[in-house]
Amino acid sequence: MHRKNLARVVAIAALALGAFPMAHAADAAAKQRAAQPAPSWSSPSLRSETVTGPNGAVTTSTALLANEKWGIGNTKRVERVTDGVYAMRGWGIASSFAIEAPAGWIVIDTGDHTPAAAEMRAMLEQTLGRKIKVAAILLTHLHYANGIGAFLDPGAEVWGHEHLDRNVRATTGISVLSGTYQARAAAQFGVFHPPSGPDAFPNRLGFTPEKLLAGSSYQPPTQLFPDGRIVDVVVAGEPVQVAPLRTDTGDSVGFYFPRKRLLVTNCMPYGAIFNIVSLRGGSYRNPAVFIQDARWVESKNAEILLDIHGPTLKGEDAVRDAVQRAVDQVQLIHDQTLRLIAHGLDGRQAAEQVYMPSHQRGDWENYGQVESHVRQVYNGTIGWFGGDVYDINPLSENEEAARTVQMMGGPAAVQKAAASANAQGGLANWRWTLRLTSLLLELDSGDAEARKLRAAAARQLGQRTSAANVRGWYLTEALQIEGGMQFKGQPLTVDAIRRFLGTPTTQALAAASVDENLQFVRYLVDPRKAEGLRQTLTLAVEGDPRIRRLELRNGVLVITEADAAAPTHLALTRQELAAFVLGTRSLSAADALSQLDRVLDRSHLMPAGAVETVMKGMKAGNDLEH
Repeated sequence: MHRKNLARVVAIAALALGAFPMAHAADAAAKQRAAQPAPSWSSPSLRSETVTGPNGAVTTSTALLANEKWGIGNTKRVERVTDGVYAMRGWGIASSFAIEAPAGWIVIDTGDHTPAAAEMRAMLEQTLGRKIKVAAILLTHLHYANGIGAFLDPGAEVWGHEHLDRNVRATTGISVLSGTYQARAAAQFGVFHPPSGPDAFPNRLGFTPEKLLAGSSYQPPTQLFPDGRIVDVVVAGEPVQVAPLRTDTGDSVGFYFPRKRLLVTNCMPYGAIFNIVSLRGGSYRNPAVFIQDARWVESKNAEILLDIHGPTLKGEDAVRDAVQRAVDQVQLIHDQTLRLIAHGLDGRQAAEQVYMPSHQRGDWENYGQVESHVRQVYNGTIGWFGGDVYDINPLSENEEAARTVQMMGGPAAVQKAAASANAQGGLANWRWTLRLTSLLLELDSGDAEARKLRAAAARQLGQRTSAANVRGWYLTEALQIEGGMQFKGQPLTVDAIRRFLGTPTTQALAAASVDENLQFVRYLVDPRKAEGLRQTLTLAVEGDPRIRRLELRNGVLVITEADAAAPTHLALTRQELAAFVLGTRSLSAADALSQLDRVLDRSHLMPAGAVETVMKGMKAGNDLEH
């Protein structure tokens, strides 16, 4: 060991052994503080007082301000921003914009689905008193590209990030995770919550089943923006600067129109604290990248700023203040999390310690929750391990619950404690009810009394959070337990939604690429079933000139391209490949795919044909309604 390093280790050891009285005194003070009962803590996003919204929703006052802060309002409308610039608001949580350019109209983002886009266009033309000719569609990112068909006039260009189409296919195409992501989104956005009454969404930050079921007319961009670069382009005769603005997706960009001193952004100075983590799940949204990209926004000194999730901002001062507020909120969460990591705190402790001044948090915490963001930054920076060595090899959740419940006096005692806490009420007691019922339901998922208590506590907390994402999950928990989350009279659970949306139809698989089909199969391999097995074969599928090599080895399926057919080779139609993916293809022992089929786990999918049957029923119901 180097002499300097050795000296350092000795110094650290001396400190640990109490050789420095100051450190020893600090340790003693820390132990004394730890012996004191900690005061009850709760997130500032949870409020004790509730109000009732216009639709009967029991909620917080902050939640009722969200529509205004997001620029959504309570009605569908077209607003004139300035000469030749219009905002189309109220069709969802994002607004779309239309800009008159020398060669025609530029439309920025096209909404959640085709019917919404068609309505937007019709109202824009009604406002203008004339028909428009769309020359170009600009996409800020993948989320609001579903109404392209309603604006795509002959000759119109579609502009988007070079990775946008890839990301669309990854999130909406054939994927082993699609059901999980979509089911979690349904919970977060209260998709199947009642439209009115105490459990309804108090603002427009949720959405209805129509968003999931309405048609998409998405088409891939024909003109691409390069990844990670600022570029100057001319769109429909209008100069536009395009810059990376990596917020909630990696394909997100911002637009600056220099002749109008106009900025268009996604999730930059919008109506809430930026969601560093979305409870529905997703890849890490690195705050450092967000902050870096925001410097471009700040540098433009724009006179007008239109964020798709915010109101119209006019004047350099108003634009600057809004951008600084949004960026500084994110930087505070990021910087303070790292500061608390340096103090030795874990993610949960850091979340409890982070302080954000009221003018930065207050009524801005209407979407996500600061504590969730802190825990995500912790995890994205240092990983899941917080320093408690128990967490390295914990007991199974079931055994931990069993031992804890036994130590507490058994299930009856825990149930009594949960009932008492729920009856006493208050933020701490309702959260304690959730913890106790988590233990009880881990031991017996059918415990009726625990389920009833859990639903009651979750509802009380859901009604008292200012954060829409958090409300969605709390109320979803209550409604699914009680059978009150329904679609066309049928009760739903998040797990049922996951299975339904995660099971592709034969038609969808046949229309998808060969790679999407095979990647879906890749994630079905059960290594217990595949242990000790090796198999290699090549595969050709109609309509695709490439040959794939499939190798089952070491409990995984390795998929590569092959130059030529192997001795064991199969040629399949699209329908045959789809049937194999779903496990409906008849396989003899001699079939080259039979061994691979035996190691696949499809237990999380719905039975063959079930999704098609449900969809036919839904279509028939819609036809009857109309």
